Amino acid sequence: MPVTGTQWGEYTLYTIKNSLGAYAAVSDLGALVRSIVVPDRKGRLYDVTAGYDTPEEYLENDGYFGAFVGRYANRIAGAAFTLGGREYRITANEGRNTLHGGVGLSHSRFETLSVGESSVTFGTSSPDGSDGFPGRLDIRVTYSFSEDNELSIEYEAETDADTPVNLTNHSYFNLSGSGDILSHELMINALGYLPVDNELIPTGEIRPVEGTEFDFRKMREIKNGHYDHCFVLEDGVCARLYDRVSGREMTVATDMPGVQFYAGGATTRRRGKNGAVYGKNSALCLETQMFPDSPNRPEFPNTVLKAGEKYHSKTKYKFTVR
Repeated sequence: MPVTGTQWGEYTLYTIKNSLGAYAAVSDLGALVRSIVVPDRKGRLYDVTAGYDTPEEYLENDGYFGAFVGRYANRIAGAAFTLGGREYRITANEGRNTLHGGVGLSHSRFETLSVGESSVTFGTSSPDGSDGFPGRLDIRVTYSFSEDNELSIEYEAETDADTPVNLTNHSYFNLSGSGDILSHELMINALGYLPVDNELIPTGEIRPVEGTEFDFRKMREIKNGHYDHCFVLEDGVCARLYDRVSGREMTVATDMPGVQFYAGGATTRRRGKNGAVYGKNSALCLETQMFPDSPNRPEFPNTVLKAGEKYHSKTKYKFTVR
């Protein structure tokens, strides 16, 4: 079915709907994902993402609900890194550290580059020195929604100077559409995770999940809502999330080496879409990405995009029922 665009305040909201009536809604405001509406086991359609009714609420609130995140997703310690023998001081927006690129791109207007039968492509350019990062970074992100209820997100970027790049989407999921996510069952295909300090900065260790509360290699209830950690992925499926009440299951696939599992434990009480009230553990994030603080951790996978090279990554969220 053709993608439809509607006026949404000063922005445009694009709805990518399939023939079954399921759809994803995305906007040129921060290239955000506002809604993913998919059926439960009885065929009833419901939005499984948290968010807001108006663009103004997205601009005013914290939490990065549904946001495209860059230039660098997650945290960089001390709001600084060294590249090519030069220290770069970047925007500190979480205490003394940088979170999600500082001011970043989440609240900026993206250009709509193309609208297809089942996809929308947005683009933007981050100038040299933006938030302190070197090089102009040209970014494209394409959202596609398929007949089998799969949201695909494809990231592309090029730069004219070497610069760290780590792009992701920050959607919050609740497959039941209400309540908290602590009874959801989760599998993360990871043998290790990154321990963090009291500022949520990785210590540099990759610790085995075996025998710990971070072992999600088999589906189990989340139960504890404190998680905000990066998991080191194995080949194959990244993660699965299941809600017994609705029967909805979400499968995540990615070519990224890590996924940040955030259980929403720091989400403060707020009013969201259609009168919903969100709070602690109302929804969770599975943010596919490179490792946090990699620009300061040579032992972590390299995140530097070199001038003239191309950044490319793809993540898929597929929704089924059982």
